[in-house]
Amino acid sequence: MKKLFLFIAILCLCILPGIIISAQPATTDSSTENNQKTIDLFYRSVNENAHLYNGREYIMYDPRVKGNPYFNALDLQAGSLFYDGTLYQNVPMLYEIMGEQVVIRQYNQGVLITLVNEKIDYFNLFNHTFIHITPDSSNTVISNGFYDRLYNGNTVVFAKRQKIITEDPNTFERSFTEKDRYFIYKSGEYHSVSDRGDILNVFKDKKKDIAKYLRQNKINFKKAPEYAMVKMAEYYDQLTH
Repeated sequence: MKKLFLFIAILCLCILPGIIISAQPATTDSSTENNQKTIDLFYRSVNENAHLYNGREYIMYDPRVKGNPYFNALDLQAGSLFYDGTLYQNVPMLYEIMGEQVVIRQYNQGVLITLVNEKIDYFNLFNHTFIHITPDSSNTVISNGFYDRLYNGNTVVFAKRQKIITEDPNTFERSFTEKDRYFIYKSGEYHSVSDRGDILNVFKDKKKDIAKYLRQNKINFKKAPEYAMVKMAEYYDQLTH
């Protein structure tokens, strides 16, 4: 019977595309009403039998803190995730960077819950794929957690999205501050990088070629670091494979 419930839940997730929950004020627009009906049908169909709904209640942060702890949105948006051996699509979700928590709404829509990180292999949100990396005990460069995979080739570029709460010493006003870190996976090893020089050192066997490529294509690392990292890794792979 449990397997039957799981099958029904997954089937519902697959046949109800484009589900997005918005925190914007309700309107009388027919498309908005139809979307809400679709959302309601999704939750009624899935109900409490979905294998996905086995997290703990999500506690919101103090609203007096300026900004937010989330990735790209304040409200639930349609995403997908591979959870406990099952791929779920079009799931309304949030990614809270501050605590590395994937947040969804419980089946009865009354409460937000966080999923169990150890059961998430990866999730996709806003066309960004976050991979759950669990390095072995000998690794001192990268820690356990979710990493935004910016480029996936023979080399891989990751961004570690991070937000912390900082306090203004004069006004004592607190705010969320984003401070991302970057890593390159090459030849079975992770490398922490923060600037153009670090990346050129990782790709030192093609250092001159990549530097020339950046100049010729007018790629400015300081203005667009993530774009530059991806193009450098991509070009390195072209040169070596």
